Amino acid sequence: MRTELAAVLADNFPCTHSCLDKLCQYYDILLEWNAKINLTALTEPKDFIYKHVCDSLLPGKFFPISSAQSLLDLGTGAGFPGLPLKLLYPQIQLTLMEAAAKKAAFLRHCCQELAVEANILWDRAESLGQGSRRESFPLITTRAVASLAVVCEYCLPLLEIGGFFLALKGPGGSHEAEDSQRALELLGGKLNQVYFYSLPTGEQRSLVVVEKILPTPAQYPRRPGVPTKKPL
Repeated sequence: MRTELAAVLADNFPCTHSCLDKLCQYYDILLEWNAKINLTALTEPKDFIYKHVCDSLLPGKFFPISSAQSLLDLGTGAGFPGLPLKLLYPQIQLTLMEAAAKKAAFLRHCCQELAVEANILWDRAESLGQGSRRESFPLITTRAVASLAVVCEYCLPLLEIGGFFLALKGPGGSHEAEDSQRALELLGGKLNQVYFYSLPTGEQRSLVVVEKILPTPAQYPRRPGVPTKKPL
């Protein structure tokens, strides 16, 4: 796996030997824990290389993630895209937020084993967005979390004004963006851009970039579970 991963990264990203070593170690830890808890169904080496690592890093070709001072990866699951981004850009102050306790435990263990400094938050976005971290993050990422309208209610309350959130989507990002206009208007956001690209395997992806332009009204996010049941 290492040889193929190194070749893919060399063609696309400035990956150091240390970054490559830690990505390979990350894969080993992922496999070990995935035997105990359900982290991902995509566990083959090629899955890790293309559907996890490349999928996590390619948005950096369209948005200057490397220049961000801090990043919140919301609903990070097994750490994607936050951990690969941190390994590639170690200067970023990373926060990983995950609502599932077992996955949060995996993230703590993984960061400790990889010697990665990251703040692990075991919390729900609806609770975090009504707390002390409200409107405090300049950049937020989400991948495979929910529809864009729901993600808007999760992310925009946590974004500082002038900040951005990046929604990593499949090929239907523009349609989701159209369906999320009401949520954006209510929550103080504005669609900045939708980018379309392919993984090296040919699978289609899109990146929806949303900017926070106004404060989010105090009633958002609504209580846990409501954004999913009743999207704006």
